[in-house]
Amino acid sequence: MGKRVADLLVETLQAAGVRTCYGIVGDTMNRIAHAIDRSQIDWVHMRHEEAGAFAAAAEASLTGRLTACAGSCGPGSLHFINGLYEANRNRAPVILIATQIVRQDLGFESIQEIDYDDVFKGCSVYCEMILTPEQARRKAVAACQAALTKRGVAVLVVPADVANATSHEEAPYAVHARRPLIRPSDADLDEIAAFSTRAMRSRSTRAPGVQVRMTRWWPPRRV
Repeated sequence: MGKRVADLLVETLQAAGVRTCYGIVGDTMNRIAHAIDRSQIDWVHMRHEEAGAFAAAAEASLTGRLTACAGSCGPGSLHFINGLYEANRNRAPVILIATQIVRQDLGFESIQEIDYDDVFKGCSVYCEMILTPEQARRKAVAACQAALTKRGVAVLVVPADVANATSHEEAPYAVHARRPLIRPSDADLDEIAAFSTRAMRSRSTRAPGVQVRMTRWWPPRRV
């Protein structure tokens, strides 16, 4: 038995390491919001989508973890634009689920119809619309991997009727979260401090009695 596309998308986001999704629920977002509510991903409701994009960018930058934001069709998802430019330029792995009007109304200048591909191409490393339910898992995986490997913003456009449809695809597509960022041990910091002290003492311009002291924090590195 197949799964609804909304559930497949949330399942893929969770497998990719997403723990938080920022946005505003409504209209074309409802089905995906229900799927997030049943998952382990925390939904953070914002007063404005722009603030949600900045919040997602901040979390992604601080943790190195893929972070999501999601919005409704039309101006809902469009309001993320400023925060997404910031995230993409800072190489923060963020994915936007931009919901869209139903497919049968696309191309007729319908109310709240926006060409997201044209809007987001300047601030993303990946931007694609899911055209059929069978494409859902593959494009969701591609979006997550693009955001993680290219260190930038991925935009996944999801028409409302596709999110509510059932996908019968059983393809073995999967995405795995990167290892988390960690801080080095005290021994590593002592070694760095000793190396820095030796380097300073080797300089002829070094003032007598100057010592290098390291704090117990260092920018995180991957292992």
